[in-house]
Amino acid sequence: MAQPTRKANSQEWIDLEVPNRLPIIPLVSSVLFPGGVLSLQVGIDRNVRLLKSLPEDQNLIAAFCQKSGDKENPRPEDLSQIGVLAAIVQRLPLSSDRYQLFLQGRQRVELVQMLQNEPYFEGMLREVAPRPIPKSAKTDHLMNKAMSLFEKLVESDSKYSNELLNILRMNVSEGPDAFADLLSSFVNSPLEEKQLLLETVNPIERIELLVDWIQRDLGKATVDRELQRQIQTSIDRRERENYLREQLRVIQDELGESNPGDREADNYRERVEALPLTDDYKQQLRREVNRLGQLSPSSSDYAVLRGHLDTVLQVPWTQKTEDRLDLQKAEESLNEKHHALDKVKERVLEFLAVMKLKGDLKGPILCFVGPPGVGKTSLGAAIAEALGRKFVRMAVGGVTDESEIRGHRKTYIGAMPGKLIQSYIQIGVNNPLIMIDEIDKVGKDYRGDPASALLEVLDPRQNHAFVDRYLEIPYDLSHTLFICTANVLDTIPTPLRDRMEVIRLSGYTETEKVQIAKKHLIPELLENHGLKKDQVTVSDDAILATIRDYTAEAGVRNMERKLATVMRKIARKVAAGDGQATYAVDVKDLEAYLGLPSFEHEFAERHPEIGVTTGLAWTQFGGEIMFIEATRMNGSGRTTVTGQLGDVMRESVTAAYSYVRSKAGDLEIEDRMFSEHDIHIHFPAGAIPKDGPSAGVAIATCIASVMGERPVRHDVAMTGEITLRGKVLSVGGIKEKVMAAQRANIKTVVLPEGNRKDLTEVPDEVKEGLNFIFAERVEDVWKEALIPLFVVRTRDRKYDEAEYRAERQKNERERPEQR
Repeated sequence: MAQPTRKANSQEWIDLEVPNRLPIIPLVSSVLFPGGVLSLQVGIDRNVRLLKSLPEDQNLIAAFCQKSGDKENPRPEDLSQIGVLAAIVQRLPLSSDRYQLFLQGRQRVELVQMLQNEPYFEGMLREVAPRPIPKSAKTDHLMNKAMSLFEKLVESDSKYSNELLNILRMNVSEGPDAFADLLSSFVNSPLEEKQLLLETVNPIERIELLVDWIQRDLGKATVDRELQRQIQTSIDRRERENYLREQLRVIQDELGESNPGDREADNYRERVEALPLTDDYKQQLRREVNRLGQLSPSSSDYAVLRGHLDTVLQVPWTQKTEDRLDLQKAEESLNEKHHALDKVKERVLEFLAVMKLKGDLKGPILCFVGPPGVGKTSLGAAIAEALGRKFVRMAVGGVTDESEIRGHRKTYIGAMPGKLIQSYIQIGVNNPLIMIDEIDKVGKDYRGDPASALLEVLDPRQNHAFVDRYLEIPYDLSHTLFICTANVLDTIPTPLRDRMEVIRLSGYTETEKVQIAKKHLIPELLENHGLKKDQVTVSDDAILATIRDYTAEAGVRNMERKLATVMRKIARKVAAGDGQATYAVDVKDLEAYLGLPSFEHEFAERHPEIGVTTGLAWTQFGGEIMFIEATRMNGSGRTTVTGQLGDVMRESVTAAYSYVRSKAGDLEIEDRMFSEHDIHIHFPAGAIPKDGPSAGVAIATCIASVMGERPVRHDVAMTGEITLRGKVLSVGGIKEKVMAAQRANIKTVVLPEGNRKDLTEVPDEVKEGLNFIFAERVEDVWKEALIPLFVVRTRDRKYDEAEYRAERQKNERERPEQR
């Protein structure tokens, strides 16, 4: 059994009766003492599960202060060692996932062992208590001193009430232990100090600590009282000035020299009364209007108050647009504006259907995630048009100041509301579609964390009362449809990501890109360059050649730039008056307009090579092919890896090397090849960071090739994670990887068996012409990718794939594979 971490100088821990195991509830910002009562709201999932699972007749739990870690998902090591055995006095359900809980502390307990973490904490506890303290003059003197100091603190500090003092006086006779615990629960000390009091079992030591801390608080209270006196003096002086200024205004009225600001104040007063606000906030604005009427227009406060009132009056509190909930027209509008993206359109139409039936908009926040150029932002604009709503794009990429979201307090020079309120003022309605663009690129620094501010904005249960610091009045965001965009999810904080429904937008196929160019890009480019539709024609083959030879992307941005280059050159010819009536752009004309091709697809011309494999990788810009190279040299068995790799990828290299060496006999590789040779594995494009486990099979194949002197087929690309037992595990990004293989003219794609189901998401036009091999073990990959030894040894014969397959089938019949 674990020993206590803290022991009093003159007292010992005493074991008392306690249940063998009890559920544990972490306390985030408070400490419960024996005899004390604590009220708290429980809303964290783990604690809600605890309360729901407790039987009605069980009212004992353990409460431990959380000293560190994530407040919503603490670990066992985040809890303090000493806590309190508590009785549940009352638990009131506030909603399906929130409770109001009243606890009464009974006895200090020590956490001996954590028995379970999920679905809630449960641990083995040991009750601890001090030995009885005999009554003595020293003890009485110490208690009287603590009582006297607390009386002075109650008189000096308004945070303490006389009721606390009366309760303490009534419990003095209970002894020093109960007195110390009660006084500990009354004193407003930091969390760390309260936990130290709980861990201090000796009541005499506890009272001595309290005496020191109360004396410290008395000193602070004295300073605060003096500051309050000075502030009150200043207020009295200001009130006197206001009284004199009012008298001056009356005199000026009598003399016909009244202040024009009074008439302006009357105008503001009428407009404030017309606002749909509660009386509390109207009264706040009335005070500002009254003060405005008393100030001179040359005063600095006059400009501050007027700017704040103008902003409040410009906010669209009730103005809104009528939603257009015709699903058929919405679908037609989405199809007209965007080609493909069928799953995304289907989800949007489902959302509109629910909205039409339910009558309100409160629901999930959508987040479009995909590589650049696939139409995330324009899709948001199309949804707004389909709904009949106004569209606002709020870019938050690179924002590091929380005030950009919540606004600045109006007392600061140059203060203004946050981006959200500014967007509402700009658009003039309270129910637009706001697209929060590049949410994955939000930063943070010493000025705050904008992502934390967005938690309230993107929570349908909280954003009905969003308070901008400049307005200081709650504003209802629940009528707004929020859509976020991101390139990757990894950089979005988990609490923020959990508030959004993620919809992934993969890259376009070549066929889809051709259709997008014909239906959307080329007509728009013709209009932007002053050309007529009948002046320029671009053939499908020319568009396809532009996609293949001049771009390498998942979206269509670079393709649009290349087509714009073609249009500019044609526009120059037309403007120069070359006399040509029409211009037809075909494949043979592209070099004259765009120069030499930027990308060459040379896989069909290459030959199998030793130590070169083709892997498939996923990036935030879509799928890519990735070459892995290896070379062998005389040495002592060392392995060198280059190419700016992360830790996971380096571990994949180590695992692949170990497995290849363990299978040296099956590969007909002499063991001395590993001990007498060094191997260097390189991942080209060394300036680009690389990480992840999905290159495991490609690395193992590369090592087997260079050590066994067997070429690797150049038209085979592969992906998959491997284990030390040779199993091939499934990976992500299959659709993007297959599309990358198709763009690179790969003929055969080797995928993990576990990813067979993911091929259903790949369009048929992409799968057409590709041969898919599903591998359960690394040997399955080697059979497909490595040139057989009989071909390697017969170097005067040209490699023939049909002969290779026939020989492999023969070997399999003669010697079945053992797994």
